[in-house]
Amino acid sequence: MSNRPFATVGAFLCAALAAAACKESKMPGPKPDVVKADVKVDMPGVPSFDLPPVGPDGSHPVKEMRVRGRTLLEKEVSIHGYVTWAYDCGTAIMQPGWQPADIEKAINDDPTRCQRPKFYLGDSTDTPSEKSIWVVDVPRAPLKVEIERLPKEEIKAWPAVPPYKVGDEIIVTGKWTQSSPHSERNVEGLLVYTKLKNVTQNWETPAPLPVDPAAPGGLPPATKAPPRVR
Repeated sequence: MSNRPFATVGAFLCAALAAAACKESKMPGPKPDVVKADVKVDMPGVPSFDLPPVGPDGSHPVKEMRVRGRTLLEKEVSIHGYVTWAYDCGTAIMQPGWQPADIEKAINDDPTRCQRPKFYLGDSTDTPSEKSIWVVDVPRAPLKVEIERLPKEEIKAWPAVPPYKVGDEIIVTGKWTQSSPHSERNVEGLLVYTKLKNVTQNWETPAPLPVDPAAPGGLPPATKAPPRVR
């Protein structure tokens, strides 16, 4: 029996399938999900990475200390900026219903409830805390219990207490380091206070008094104690 009819049918089927494939290939494919747009986007400019210059008085801006602070570790520096936050013990320990007298009594009864005075310094009044630097070991006024118990010579030779508040423009001098004598630590650097000039309030730490060798412990003469700001 001849296979010719089957070959003819097979050829026909192949031709039909080929024609169908050609027809399907001419059909449009699915549209792409992402279409090229002609909309132009205005890109922001590249920010400047230039650091503010050192002041004519030699004071450093806060941004420079945050960027290049490691090169100045363990050195005395002056930093110019604005107070962006200041620690206040009364605010920190305040309880509902307390009056000023209650706060004073709580502090005098237990001075350890208070941390040592400190503040943050930024290049502007609105610098966020994470871009400010720490200034620690700031002098405070003696407590009532200290005035009652410490020698009068020591109280009269107490370090001048600097006035400052949030928003004040100041120049503060001290040792730039990573840990203070009282255990404050910051790997990015902090300033251990030595003296301060408050430009806003027109106040400056008075010059140290000459040491009187005859005084107990070499303290300055009691009659020449520096003025106090309370």
